[in-house]
Amino acid sequence: MIISYFPKYVAVLVLLVLSVSALDTFIAAVYEHAVILPNRTETPVSKEETLLLMNKNIDVLEKAIKLAARKKELDLNSLQERLSCLAKNNTIYVVANIGDKKPCNASDPQCPPDGRYQYNTDVVFDSEGRLVARYHKYNLFAPEIQFDFPKDPEFVTFNTPFGKFGIFTCFDIFSHEPAVVVVEEFQVDSIVYPTAWYNTLPLLSAVPFHSAWARAMGVNLLAANTHNTSMHMTGSGIYSPDAVKVYHYDMETESGQLMLSELKSWPRRETISPAAVDWSAYARAVKPFSSEQLNFPGMIYFDEFTFTELKRNAGNYTVCQKDLCCHLTYRMSEKRTDEVYALGAFDGLHTVEGQYYLQVETLKLVRICTLLKCQTTELRTCGEPVGSVFTKFEEFSLSGTFGTSYVFPQILLSGSQLASETHYKVGGLALFFSQPLDFNMITSQLLDYVAILLFWVLKASSLDTFIAAVYEHAVIFPNVTLTPVSHEEALDLMNQNLDLLEGAITLAAKQGAHIIVTPEDGIYSFAFSRESIYPYLEDIPDPQVNWIPCNNPNRFGRTPVQERLSCLAKSNSIYVVANIGDKKPCSASDPQCPPDGRYQYNTNVVFDSEGRLVARYHKQNLFLTESHFNAPKEPEVVTFNTTFGKFGIFTCFDILFHDPAVTLVKDFHVDTILFPTAWMNVLPHLSAIEFHSAWAVGMGVNFLAANLHYPIKKMTGSGIYAPDSPKAFHYDMKTEEGKLLLSHLDAHPHPRAAVNWTSYASGIEAPSVGNREFNSTVFFDEYTFLELKGVTGNYTICTLLKCKTMDLHTCGDSVETASTRFEMFSLSGTFGTQYVFPEVLLSEVQLAPGQFQVSSDGRLFSPKPLSGPVLTVTLFGRLYEKDPVPNASSDFTVQALRVMLIVITSIVYLLS
Repeated sequence: MIISYFPKYVAVLVLLVLSVSALDTFIAAVYEHAVILPNRTETPVSKEETLLLMNKNIDVLEKAIKLAARKKELDLNSLQERLSCLAKNNTIYVVANIGDKKPCNASDPQCPPDGRYQYNTDVVFDSEGRLVARYHKYNLFAPEIQFDFPKDPEFVTFNTPFGKFGIFTCFDIFSHEPAVVVVEEFQVDSIVYPTAWYNTLPLLSAVPFHSAWARAMGVNLLAANTHNTSMHMTGSGIYSPDAVKVYHYDMETESGQLMLSELKSWPRRETISPAAVDWSAYARAVKPFSSEQLNFPGMIYFDEFTFTELKRNAGNYTVCQKDLCCHLTYRMSEKRTDEVYALGAFDGLHTVEGQYYLQVETLKLVRICTLLKCQTTELRTCGEPVGSVFTKFEEFSLSGTFGTSYVFPQILLSGSQLASETHYKVGGLALFFSQPLDFNMITSQLLDYVAILLFWVLKASSLDTFIAAVYEHAVIFPNVTLTPVSHEEALDLMNQNLDLLEGAITLAAKQGAHIIVTPEDGIYSFAFSRESIYPYLEDIPDPQVNWIPCNNPNRFGRTPVQERLSCLAKSNSIYVVANIGDKKPCSASDPQCPPDGRYQYNTNVVFDSEGRLVARYHKQNLFLTESHFNAPKEPEVVTFNTTFGKFGIFTCFDILFHDPAVTLVKDFHVDTILFPTAWMNVLPHLSAIEFHSAWAVGMGVNFLAANLHYPIKKMTGSGIYAPDSPKAFHYDMKTEEGKLLLSHLDAHPHPRAAVNWTSYASGIEAPSVGNREFNSTVFFDEYTFLELKGVTGNYTICTLLKCKTMDLHTCGDSVETASTRFEMFSLSGTFGTQYVFPEVLLSEVQLAPGQFQVSSDGRLFSPKPLSGPVLTVTLFGRLYEKDPVPNASSDFTVQALRVMLIVITSIVYLLS
């Protein structure tokens, strides 16, 4: 932030110091400089006068540089020649902020009238005095009318023996570009950050926000602020992802301050890294706390918050604004009558100077949950700056329904001091609290503004709904051969399938789809040997490498399929989910390494709308015919966050097992499951659309299932399923074409009320049926059946289904058509498990959206006559705890199938 009355050739001078001698660690220094200001004037001064002023500032900075250099570090500041010499003479990196000028002419339509561009510019000189980096500030603060911003954001990095560095300036930290891009796409270890930061309490003081940003983004941040107390400019620091190393906040004196600290050169390599935080999971699961008083409005720096007052010593409060709800649980040591605290929520467009919006590329949404002290006991002062307080908090827990991964937690104590990391914790479910073991420590301090869970949605607003697409693909098969083809022949076949997938992806994107799922085996088909599949495989890296194959295709060897999928996602601005093959070398030191020296995995990949690889999943539960693939040693639980919800992913046969399918929903709280599959329909209970829609209902999530289309093998049946009803589905055994489906879904579907799947049935006395029971087989499982003799009745049976013929021995055989219509039915069972999947399938293998319900006591019933004849009505229960533990000498897949359980059920029905 450069003050507008500065002459054009004067810039704020700041200093950062880094070490060149260490590798695993280095010593960093920042200098908070009390800049010598020119006389205020709008008339340009001479170059000589300008140089004189700048040299006065460099004289001050030179002393700090030499002091830091004696401790073997690195530094930052002004005129290029003198800065270069300071760096070289002191064997130190110097980072400084100066002004750059570039001539332009009338051929450039954006050229200013004076024929030159003027940039707020950071420069970096290495320890030999070499200029190694130059960055032009992209996000100018409102008063910076003397500078131009570059036409495109610059992503500037430089490598050192002690890590990879990125650089940007002051106001840039609020925007996605360059700040987030430099960290996430360019994978820097440290950020050097010259700033002239105007502290704005309660939420935007330099030290708490900068330290929160470092923690949330997982990098070192070296922030050097200008020291000018009359402008509220102070607050510099050296911050690592796990701790505040050193900071300085001083509104009492006019002196500069040099700070030094040792940092890890590559913090991303740490084996112990902070667990991923789902910043909405906890808050979404909390029922809003009731409150006896009304909310009231208040302003924080031009933004209108919704507040509620904390009336008691301890309590639970919820305050909501638009789509954001903030939940607070707290306990004070004493509720003082002379101090008022409030919980506030803001969900909207953040403004600066009353009119200047935080926006680059697209509109920026800000969501803020904050616990703060009001300036006086009058509620209208809530949100105004406060310097000191006396109320002590013994504990608190604050969370919010944010819908983004970019959340910056802050705690600010009385006197604008930071709270130690020992006083608070960020939980994996976005619960933010003081640790019980540290209550004595935190109560020894005065808790001031607790501005927690503050963030900017940096690229796009979070969405309440999104458009999902699935494509049922009629795969092109290779010629049948067990002899491996060449990589070129394999690629030719895969490109033929990708041509068809490209058409579906492009069409889906044109219709507004945010994400598209394509089938398992959809790029190379199936029926391979271990050797013949090999030419089709690529090395698929861990998504943590932050890779866009479309931009850098050869980073991990030859990866043409990943490159094309990445480009399809990027060029159509859509998430693309596909199934391909991964190969990983192994050696004899690994006792499980296959004889050919490699693992081969059935693999799902997800590329985001910028073409970035964001998810990779290796199929755990291989089907009987997948001998050409290996299962990973441990089940992989793969999730990724988007602006339209949290997603999990697994493949085909995985759906019948606890891991990873159930774990994703129950433990990782995903909103939507992505499900590439090559599903062979097995009636009466395991038809694709029948079971997949039932799983979505039973687990309470969105489910996007993309099946292969291959009627010869009974492969068809794709759909988009919500927890309450199928949104779109496709079943076609008559044609050979693929099919694209699209539908709107809730980004965060509301969980259904808990169902006790045994409650109703356990209270029913089974009617006597004499000796009319008989046995028959359903897909290798022997059932006990009872024929429905009357038009209406009450029976205790297994599953309600149509027999193939009048011969009772055909009950359980596959049937696709029926003529009998049911006016009502009610089906329940004594299951003894919470994992029950309700199925209703009509004649011609069609679903019955919205035509049946599940009650909390465990009944599957129809409130009105169904629209078509019934094939099956089933409650499909799974007792996962009875699955055998896999070992080296057993086939887990076959054994687990044998414990699939349909529990005895009770039915009441009425035929039309």
